[in-house]
Amino acid sequence: MKTIIKLLIAALILHATWRAGAAYLRFYEFKDDVTQVAQFGTNQNDNQLRDGVIDAAKRLDIALDPDSVSVKRQNHHIIIEATYTGQVELAPRYFYPWNAKLHVDVLTLVLQQAK
Repeated sequence: MKTIIKLLIAALILHATWRAGAAYLRFYEFKDDVTQVAQFGTNQNDNQLRDGVIDAAKRLDIALDPDSVSVKRQNHHIIIEATYTGQVELAPRYFYPWNAKLHVDVLTLVLQQAK
């Protein structure tokens, strides 16, 4: 009986670790996609960059509210911030709300064309 309880506890810890790791991996992929949107979107306006962030969230099945995405340009930087709440299943049928905050700051170098 003692062994069964230990195995159940170990299984619960493994399950929680697996689910939390999967949620963090999805966040990391989302951050990588948003970084690419910012890096390769230097010729786009802020609304197009925001749409690119929302599309990246849709591809990864992240429920992102479009109002929670902000795009700023300062000097030669594109700064994208977004927040969303993901549900992490720590135990069977027990979900923990995880507040994810994304901050991407990309330095853009705009080369001036020779005249």
